[in-house]
Amino acid sequence: MHIDLMTAAAATIQEAPRESTIVQAIWLAAIIMFVVSWISTGFTAKRIENLHNPTYSKAFLSHILIGPFSLGTFMMFALYFEAPLLLAFLVAYSIVPIVIYKIVFSCAMWREAALIWIVVFLVQSAVGYGLILAGILSLAAFTGG
Repeated sequence: MHIDLMTAAAATIQEAPRESTIVQAIWLAAIIMFVVSWISTGFTAKRIENLHNPTYSKAFLSHILIGPFSLGTFMMFALYFEAPLLLAFLVAYSIVPIVIYKIVFSCAMWREAALIWIVVFLVQSAVGYGLILAGILSLAAFTGG
């Protein structure tokens, strides 16, 4: 009788995801998003003709810079200037990346930097949608739904 209870308890313990598994999945998704964004930035920059020596190392540098500068801009607009959150989000995650792309890639005009941002935004949206769908499906497998 005790063996039946123990096997049932062991089966339920193995089916439920642990916190460490969820955290590992979130970190893996963040790394996948970074790598895909980096490669799409470098690929797009190499296809634009008005850029001075576009490389994947410049794309890497731009994504390293975009994270903290966008977060800092969001905090500054939201907390210090007390702007609406939507405005702070739009400024931090649309204008700041365009400015960083213009500086890092030495764009002649703003439209090249905006084009890089649009392509990277679309690629990030598609990959993010796929990762969210994969996460939902894997959690549904754990819950039996």
